[in-house]
Amino acid sequence: MVSSHCEEAPVSQGANQGAIALVPSDRPILRPSEALRPLRILLITPKGHKEEASSQKALFSMAIGVLVSITPPQHTLELVDELFGDPIDFNQPYDLVGITTRTMNVNRAYAIADQFRQRGIPVVLGGVHVSFNYAEAKPHADAIVCGEAEHLWSQVLQDVADGCLRPRYDASDFPPVNEVPPLHYARIFAASKREQVDARKSIPIYMTRGCPYTCAFCVTPNFTGRLYRIQSPETIRAQIEEAKRVFFKPSRYGKTPWFMFTDENLGVNKQRTWEILEILAECDIKFSSFISINFLEDPKTVDLLVRAGCLMALVGFESVNQATLKAYNKGRTNSAQRYAEIITTCRKAGLNIQGNFMTNPAIDTYEDMQATEDFVRANRLMMPIYSIITPYPGTQLYREYKEKGLIVDEDWDKYTAHNLVVRCDNYDPLEYQLRYLNHFLGMYAWPAIVTRVAFNRNKLVNLVTSILFRRNLQDQIVSVKSGLRRPLQQTRYIAEPVASEREVTAD
Repeated sequence: MVSSHCEEAPVSQGANQGAIALVPSDRPILRPSEALRPLRILLITPKGHKEEASSQKALFSMAIGVLVSITPPQHTLELVDELFGDPIDFNQPYDLVGITTRTMNVNRAYAIADQFRQRGIPVVLGGVHVSFNYAEAKPHADAIVCGEAEHLWSQVLQDVADGCLRPRYDASDFPPVNEVPPLHYARIFAASKREQVDARKSIPIYMTRGCPYTCAFCVTPNFTGRLYRIQSPETIRAQIEEAKRVFFKPSRYGKTPWFMFTDENLGVNKQRTWEILEILAECDIKFSSFISINFLEDPKTVDLLVRAGCLMALVGFESVNQATLKAYNKGRTNSAQRYAEIITTCRKAGLNIQGNFMTNPAIDTYEDMQATEDFVRANRLMMPIYSIITPYPGTQLYREYKEKGLIVDEDWDKYTAHNLVVRCDNYDPLEYQLRYLNHFLGMYAWPAIVTRVAFNRNKLVNLVTSILFRRNLQDQIVSVKSGLRRPLQQTRYIAEPVASEREVTAD
C-alpha cells in the first residue's frame, strides 16, 4: 500500500531518463531518524555466476560499507558477501534486503531478489548496473536506487518503516553529494562475517571520490561524477586507526597492515595528494592505489608515495602499441618507451608499478598480445592485469558500441573483462579469447614470477598474489575450453587487413 507520503510524478530527466515512477513531487520533510521504528536490514554482495575467484577481493563492498556507515544506529544490520562464500538465509524475517550490483553479478542479484520478494520481504537494488538499467531491474525489486545513495538512503529507510517504498530513488532528485562520508569500520566489522586479517590481505578504504577525466571505458564520470571530492586528513587518519584496530591482527607475515585504496584516481590534485601522503606516512601502513601515470613523473610524488608506505601503484597503461594508444587518444603523450622509463625510475625509488593493459579485437593482433606479454616480463611489473575490452552499461564506450552494433553478447555474467563480448571480425572468437588468456598466463609463468619477486620490494605479497593469479588463469582457460564461458560464434565480415583497420581507427 502506498501512503500519503508518496505521490506519483515523472522521474527527472537525467542519465536514467524515460521512466515513470513514484517519486516525491513535494518531498516530505524527513522525520528524525530516531523516530523510525527499528528495522532489521540485510545487505548483500552477490557473486556473479561466471565471476572468477580473486586474490584481490575486498573484505567488503565499498557501496555496502557506505550504507552501513550512514544507517542510523537503532537499525540492525547484517552483511552477506558471496565472494567469501557467505550463505543466505531466505527464511529470516528481514524488514529490508538491499543488494548492490555490478554488471558481472547482476543476474545473481536478480535471482536473490526474486526469492526474497516471493517471501514478501521488500528488496532494494542499487549499484552501477541497475542505475543505468532501470527498466531491466524493475521487475526484480520493490525499489531501485540510481546513483550515489548518501542523500537518499534516509528517505528509503523512512519509506520502508512507513510501508510506502517508491519504485525509484534517483540521486538527481536529491542534493548533490559534495562531501563523502567516512567509513565506520567498527560497525562494518560487527555486521560482517569477516575475521581479522593479517598482512597478506588488504583492508579497503577510500579518501577521494569522482574523477575529472572522461575515459570512454570508465563508468565513473556518469555514476559518481567528475566532481573530485577529498576527505580531510584528520578524517583519513581516524578511519585508518579504527580500521587497523578492528580488522587487522599482526602475525608472522608482518606487523603492518595492508590497505587497498579504492579511489577512482588518487592523483588528481597534486597539492592535496601530497597532504594525504604526508598523513599516511605517519600511520604506519602499507597500501596499493590507482594513480595517473603523469604523477609518477614527479620525483616528489614518488618519494612521498614510498615514504607513505605504497606497496604498488596501479597505472592504466592500456597498450604498448603506439597505434592502439592513438586510437584511445593517449598516443600523443604515452609510449612504451616512456612507460619503461617511468617503471625503472619508480623501482629505483622503491615503488612497485602494477600495470593495467587491455586488448581489443578490432585493433590488436596476436603479435600485439605477444608484445604486451614481452613488455610486462621485461619490465618485471608487479601483479600485471590484462583485460579484453568490455563495454559496460553506463559508459561512453557502451553507447558507441551499441549504436554501431559491435556488442554481440549481453549475457551480463560474461562481463568480467576476461570474456569476449564484442565483434571479432578478424579472428575466430574462441581462438582470440584463448590466445588472450594464454598471454595473460604467460605474464605469470614461473620464470616471470621468480624475476618479479627478485627485482621488486614486498616479496611476500608479490609471491602470494602471483601464485593466486596463476591458478585463477589456469582455471579460466579450462573453463573456456570446456564450454562454460565460451564466446559466441559470429558471422564473420570480410575484413580488411588488421593493420589497415588500425590505421583508420587511429585517425
